[in-house]
Amino acid sequence: MWKNWIIWIVCSSFTISILQYFSILGNIRQAFIAIPYLITDSRMYNSSRGVSTVDPGANLSEYPVPHFYDVGTPLNPGDFVNLGFSLFQFEQAKLQETKLENEYDLTAVLLHWKRLDCVQKTLQYLLNTNFFKQIIIWNNDPHINLTSDHLIKNNHSKKFIRIINSNENLKDEAKYRACAEAKTRACFYVDDDWNVSHYLKSLIASFRSDPNVLHSVTDAYTFYTNLVWSYFDIKIDLHSGFSWIGCGSVFLRQHAQKHLQLVHKFLKNHTSNKITNITD
Repeated sequence: MWKNWIIWIVCSSFTISILQYFSILGNIRQAFIAIPYLITDSRMYNSSRGVSTVDPGANLSEYPVPHFYDVGTPLNPGDFVNLGFSLFQFEQAKLQETKLENEYDLTAVLLHWKRLDCVQKTLQYLLNTNFFKQIIIWNNDPHINLTSDHLIKNNHSKKFIRIINSNENLKDEAKYRACAEAKTRACFYVDDDWNVSHYLKSLIASFRSDPNVLHSVTDAYTFYTNLVWSYFDIKIDLHSGFSWIGCGSVFLRQHAQKHLQLVHKFLKNHTSNKITNITD
């Protein structure tokens, strides 16, 4: 008897879950159907610019109150559809986004060692995004003098590229050395053989939402492996960890500079400061 009760409870829970699922789908469907039919009056929408506009000094109570659109209900000029946020909120969010873009502009950093073809391909992608004020390429191979002619044929794009040729292989330290040379407040780094095209924009947006910490992307296995190098001690206010930055990361230039200071202070066998700086 008790087995039948268990089966009944499980089936009932499953049925309720299914009903909730389709109910949610119905709401989402209504919202997405409503979007193409969003009609506003001239106070909220400027058709010539194609963007929403709100007079900052206007009394928002004058604007019509949005209502939920029901599929099949005819819409009239002046009707508003509730999409979960007002056009005023959307406009304010866009203004904040523009402010953060200007405040935290970016320099991209690439390292060159032996894979010239990978650097060329990644460099071209980064140039095409138009996300970066400058791209610094640090050459860790002391046997060649890398120039922009090795990397790109487009003369117009060369003005965005700076090449630093090192007299020795500084390995990972070069990532932070290059960022420390940036003229922007923040840097983006990625290994030359990694494709970040499907999440680069989201990663940058994540950084600008909280710029005082490192933002990086890895796979699940690497993330949990990195947790092994996490250290916490409330007695000395220690809260530190490790993140693999080669799959794409964004961090402040001042943090890269601070990292170099700590490396040179606490690591006995740190590399020398000999570099040849060539800017194209």
